[in-house]
Formats: sequence, structure tokens, C-alpha cells
Amino acid sequence: MEKISVMGESIETYIRPSPDDFVAFLPWACSQLESEYNVIISKVYQSDYTRSSGLSVRSKSRSKSRPKAVLSKTDAASDREDKTVIMHQVGSAEDIVHIVAVLDNNEDVVQISFEKNKHIPRLVLKIIGLIIKFHPQLNSVMINQGADLSTIYELKKILVLSNITDVCLDGCSLCEANYDILLEHESVLRHLSLCRCKIEDDVLQNIASKLAYPNSASKSLSVLNLASNRITDIGAKCLANVLRSNRCLIYLNLSDNRITDDGGIDLLDSLQEFCLTPEEVLASRARYLSFLKTKNDLIDSTMKELKIGDLGKSLAKKKPARSVPTTVRKKAKGTEREGSLVSVPETTASNNDSSDKIFHDKAVSIVQTSLGDFSDPFFSNNTSVKDEVLYCNGNNTLSYLNLAFNDLSYIFLKKLLNVLTYQKTVDRKPRGLIYVSIDGNNLPVLCDELKEIEAILEMGINVQRNVTSKKRPQVKVSSR
Repeated sequence: MEKISVMGESIETYIRPSPDDFVAFLPWACSQLESEYNVIISKVYQSDYTRSSGLSVRSKSRSKSRPKAVLSKTDAASDREDKTVIMHQVGSAEDIVHIVAVLDNNEDVVQISFEKNKHIPRLVLKIIGLIIKFHPQLNSVMINQGADLSTIYELKKILVLSNITDVCLDGCSLCEANYDILLEHESVLRHLSLCRCKIEDDVLQNIASKLAYPNSASKSLSVLNLASNRITDIGAKCLANVLRSNRCLIYLNLSDNRITDDGGIDLLDSLQEFCLTPEEVLASRARYLSFLKTKNDLIDSTMKELKIGDLGKSLAKKKPARSVPTTVRKKAKGTEREGSLVSVPETTASNNDSSDKIFHDKAVSIVQTSLGDFSDPFFSNNTSVKDEVLYCNGNNTLSYLNLAFNDLSYIFLKKLLNVLTYQKTVDRKPRGLIYVSIDGNNLPVLCDELKEIEAILEMGINVQRNVTSKKRPQVKVSSR
């Protein structure tokens, strides 16, 4: 609020913040709409935010514990003034919505974090949805408390309109548990963290259904963190079915759940050669036929466009014919009529055939460039026939698997060694598992299988990337 002078009188006016100023606009909009909640936004810079935690913003959201954000020293004074304007309106702690806005060096908001709120009002998320187009650099949202059914629903609508790819809902336990709607429609999420959300098998089944190929989430989500939930072998079986067809998920964290050897072995079975079911074979063939139909339709439409474009160019370049004297036309009329009547149809037909072939070749080239080759987890390049039975070569995309602090035993350890040996022998790209965490289970501290597992994982790391610094052990094992 500032004072301006009009005809010698002092009048108080409110300055309306711009919607591209997230820190100033959101509290102002809430106050203008007479919200019963007061929004307090702490502005921090990405360099200070990452320095305080020792991690990047994205990897920070994957960790179980997050240090509190601290205000940037360079903007401490300005933020203190902003807070003073807002703080005098605060009635009680339950009426406050705390938000940390992380900015990059260009003053663009790259992450917003709702910190320890009793409740997140729907109005706040609606306003964010209205101004999200002014913040194209925003790519991450974190909520650790105060979410409900409407929060997830509004967040889903924001995802469609924004460039947000990372969502962290650690500690947000919902009675409705509608987390799966974040993966619906044209999902672009790459990272989803749902630690400590009290997720059970029925909720996980809904999430897994969105990750099965060819759903959109199966082509975008690469990191799924489900640590510290209530997942049993039934939920692990659902994820195992997902891994049969999903070729995008790289990181899967199922630590601190209730998975036994049965669930763990189901997961590993998807990572090695397995027999395809009749339903999977039919679905793959149907997708291939659909791809061919789409490709042919695109070729036909592209040919028509090329012909129309070529006709327009030829008409534009065509010059008007010069007038010929009447006596010359009459003399040439009789002598050339027969030859022209015979030769024109033959020449026209041959020209049409050659031009159609040229247009078709051009259309095929254009469509091939835009559409690409057919890709499917059960296509011929990823399958083999043995004894008249079709087998898939297995999932070789999943690289990180965390099953620490479950109920696994030595049986699982032997199965893990078999899978790693298979992936090493097949030697595909990507290699497959290169990090496995199984500490906190009922496993022997020292055994031959464990040594072989460590050696194979170490070899996989060295094959895929050059490591300049000393690595931590790739398998963590400790007995209870």
C-alpha cells in the first residue's frame, strides 16, 4: 500500500502485484478474495536451498528427511518486510498456509513447497492454477502435510497446464487415497514420491493400473518412491505385472514395507526372460495393427498435401502462352492433330505414375521421420520363440531397486543372483539392475551369493559409466 497525492489530498491505494511475481501475487489474491487463511511465502534461492541440504532440489525431494529451507542472505531484508505486511493479519497458527518458493538466479520460481500446514485450502491451489502459465520454469511441487481429496484433484488440474514433472507427497496420508489421478490422461510426471502415506495394496493396485503399457504414465514416470507404507506381496505382484510391460521406470523404492520372498521373487521374475500370456500377445499385435493403420493414413494425407502444394506451385509458375497468327494455326492444325491425339495420353499416364511414386516416397519419408519405428515391449526385437512358445527377454530398464527393511530371506538372495547373472549374460543396453538395497532383512551377513552379487553390480556400474570417485557399496546387507 502506498500514498498518492490527488488535488492536494493524500489517498491510500493498493498496488496490484503482477501474476508473474508468485511471492507477492498469491497472498494478495487470497486477501482480495477474503480468504480465511493467511498465506506466508518464504523466498529462497536455489543455490542456498541446495547448499543447506547438500543435495539438488530434485534429489532432495527423494530423501526421507529434508532440512528446513533458509532465507537467502541477499534477500533477507526484503523478505522480512514482506512478512511484516502479512504477519499482522495472522490470527492463529491453524489459519496460516506456509509456502517455500525456491527461485533460480533469474528470479524464476522452480519449486514450491507447502511446509507443515494443518490444512491447504482449495482456493490457494485454484489461484496457483490460474497463474501457473506465468511460471514456465516451475517443475516441482512438494506437500508434506495438510493435503486432502480436493488438494490432489486441484494438483492434477495444475499438472495439465504446467511444466511440473516432480511431485512429492511424503507424509500426506489421505482417507480417499486418490493419488492415482495424478497419473491419468496425458501425464508428464517423471518423479512421484509417496513415502509414509499409509498406502495399502488396494491403493497401490490403482496406481499400478496407470503405469501399465501403453498408458501415458508408463512412458513418462521414471522414479516411484513408495517407502514406509503398508505394501504386501499382493501389491508387489501388481508392480511385477507393471514391470512386464513398463520400459520407463528406472527407480523403484519399496523399502520399509511388508514384502516377503514371494513378492520379491515376483518382482525379479519380470526382470528376466518370461513367457508371454495370450492376452499380452494379442494386445501387442493389436497395437502393431493400429500403428500400421495410423501410418498408412498419415501417408495418404501427406500425399494429398504434397500434390496440392505442387499443383499450386505449377500454376504460379505457369506463363501465359504467346498468341500465334491465324494462318499459322490453320496450317499446323491438320498436320499435328493425329500425332498429338496419340502421344498425349501415353505421355500423361507415364508422367502421372512417376509423379505419384515421387509423392509417395516423399510422404513415406516425412511420416517415417515424424512417427518413427514401431516400439513395443513385446515386439520382435524384445522377444524370442522357444518350443513354439513366445518369450519376452525381460525388463532391462529398471536400474535401482530398494527392498530394504522388508521380510526377505536367503531364498530371495539366490533368486537375485540368478537374475543378475542372466542380465549380465544377455548384456543388453541398458544393462538392468545396477543398484540393489536389501539391508534390514533376514539375510546372512557373509555368503558366496552376496559376494557374487556385489561383483556383478560393480561390473555393471563400470560398464555403464566411468566413475572417477570412490563409490559406496552397491548392496547393503545387515542382519536383524
